Amino acid sequence: MSEDRSLLIAKNWWDKLPRKIYSTLERVPIKQDWFQVYRVLPDIYVFYEPYQYEEALSTLILGEDKAILIDTGCGIGNLREAVEEVTDMPVMVLNTHAHNDHIAQNYMFDEIAMLDHPWSHKAQEGLPISEMAHLVADGMYWKPLPEGFDKENYVVPGFKVTKWFKDGDVFDLGNRTLEVMHTPGHTPDSLCLLDREDKLLFTGDMFYTGGIYTYLNGGDIPTFVDSYMRMLDHYNEYERLMPSHNEPWVEKQLLKDVFKAVVDIAEGRGIYKEGTDRGTPIRKYEYERFSVVTRAPE
Repeated sequence: MSEDRSLLIAKNWWDKLPRKIYSTLERVPIKQDWFQVYRVLPDIYVFYEPYQYEEALSTLILGEDKAILIDTGCGIGNLREAVEEVTDMPVMVLNTHAHNDHIAQNYMFDEIAMLDHPWSHKAQEGLPISEMAHLVADGMYWKPLPEGFDKENYVVPGFKVTKWFKDGDVFDLGNRTLEVMHTPGHTPDSLCLLDREDKLLFTGDMFYTGGIYTYLNGGDIPTFVDSYMRMLDHYNEYERLMPSHNEPWVEKQLLKDVFKAVVDIAEGRGIYKEGTDRGTPIRKYEYERFSVVTRAPE
């Protein structure tokens, strides 16, 4: 691993695994070794990639006649085959944003829903190896890559979005609804999904335990703060957070902790370390269950 990313990626980062939350969830056996599958609620399953640094989570929600898959991970294992071991329902992919570790296997699915935003339209073209290779660089994974995975030709193939949606739209699965909340700040197209029936907020990359990034292309702290205010406006309508990385079942109080942290950062408070990420100057603010990474002044 390049020392250029050492502020973000600790040496032997996998030593912190397994995360405690997984011992409390029901493990669902599947054939592939790359994924670990857990049932969080009777009709909600998470497909976890613990062997790659991003620890991507793709969440499958079973409706009455159809299922929704939130994000498609890093594209290393075969997510469609894994999903088909859990359900034979038709599956629609719903992306929380268009980053490479969330759309990598969109192409495997027939139905794809994305926010009607320029970033999503561009994402349909796929991504070249130059945008993917860092995910499988030295130090970014700690178990053998799956048989048949071609590290030298690791790309995201193009795909076709079949449903464009907007802020406030609702996906009705019969047994639950998912309301779209456009929450930019990590990226301009980032969104959360509110499930009032199960009192869940699916947060994508707007929140997770780990390094929360506002410095990537299209991210910024003021917009992030505004989006958190919106997320907190609905605070009484959910009890748990379901992110797209690291831990799938998180207490909602942490949202308030992150909000306080980013407000402090926006107002010039907070202790940080400086470094770079692939040439971008960054500041990392460490807290007990998360960190916030911002762009440093150049």
